[in-house]
Amino acid sequence: MNNDSFWDFYWETRLQYLQGQGKGEVIEKASQLIRTANQPFRILEAGCGEGQIIGSLVEAHGSPGGEQASIGIDRDLTALANAGKNYPSIRFLAGDFTDTDLLQSLGQFDLLLLVNALHHVFSDVYDLSQGEIDVPKGKANLLTSFTNLSQTVKPGGYVILFDGLEVNASPDTPIQIQFQTPEAMEKFQTFAREYLPFRIQYQQESERIITLSSRDFTRYATKIIFLGKPLWERERQESYQYFNESEMRGMLTQNGFDIKEFRLLSVDYDHWLQEVSILTPGVDFPPEHVLITAQKSG
Repeated sequence: MNNDSFWDFYWETRLQYLQGQGKGEVIEKASQLIRTANQPFRILEAGCGEGQIIGSLVEAHGSPGGEQASIGIDRDLTALANAGKNYPSIRFLAGDFTDTDLLQSLGQFDLLLLVNALHHVFSDVYDLSQGEIDVPKGKANLLTSFTNLSQTVKPGGYVILFDGLEVNASPDTPIQIQFQTPEAMEKFQTFAREYLPFRIQYQQESERIITLSSRDFTRYATKIIFLGKPLWERERQESYQYFNESEMRGMLTQNGFDIKEFRLLSVDYDHWLQEVSILTPGVDFPPEHVLITAQKSG
């Protein structure tokens, strides 16, 4: 079941529609690890949603230790109900993956999946008095959460982390942009009014030219595709970005992981070009996501 020809067939018949998407990238990377090991992995997915990622992997490659050895955790009861219906061979738990007691009760795993999960820990630390995320507290909580999650990975096991990435430049660096159409400008103004994690501030330079910080530009670029869609009500409450590359690497190495791959991904670049052009020399659109594969020291 773990050979390449089977996986190629499974991908073509079941998962091809995920090509180029974050979930597809994670599934392919995890499958490569499992096939290289030539044995099933016990998998933990924190923030599993409807279980599509862990479900696809267990369905294709199996899971050691009998029924329901692999586990998905999420707070969304509706999503978990769908996950349990679609993937009955996996154990799905309603809970918070920041719960230390819950994690300690699960044992250790060959693979930990964190797919758009950790940014929720950061985004949950909203300070009403500031009207923004309490950044130092959010980062501290996130580090604690990852440290606890890392204890669920057995020596020699892996973590695959897929999430947003803060730019390496100072978050206050000014960036000047020009909107391609009046409609694009109006969409940005709506975004600036409705986005909750941070106050989006900008200076109007002319009818369709503004200056804003690198921090705010990054959040605009990575969230604007959700504006006006059903997911916007949820997406407007979350910041994808929390750590820059140095901070992300530090979090992993401090918890005993050797980084095997650190890959930047952008799937909406063409869409951004239709909306806006960057006038500040030497500045490009931010990488939308980072995909990290790391192995725990044995």
